[in-house]
Amino acid sequence: MRTLIDFIPWILALPPALWELANVRGRYGWILAVCAGSIVFGGIFLWVTALQRLADVIQYAAFGVVQALLVLVVPLAATVFVAKKTGLAAGVFAGIAFGLCMFAMTAAIGIGIYGE
Repeated sequence: MRTLIDFIPWILALPPALWELANVRGRYGWILAVCAGSIVFGGIFLWVTALQRLADVIQYAAFGVVQALLVLVVPLAATVFVAKKTGLAAGVFAGIAFGLCMFAMTAAIGIGIYGE
């Protein structure tokens, strides 16, 4: 049985995706609007899901806290920086890509330090 926690990524990802769909549809048409909305929905969904998974396995060591903060803050910062210049879909795509790089880097460092 599903709980409300299972629906949090869906609930958080849907409003920005619908906003981007409406915003892009007026300027560029339905096809690009669906692509942009899908990018926004998928990116935010992946980001929130990664945060949930990370919160489940976080260790209370300083490195675990730093990794959680990087995964929380870096995609948002990249999204805001890129979205100001282009659009929300491009910002979310860049934020998720940069966040994935940060997560991989901190995971590699964690494996090197702790061997896990």
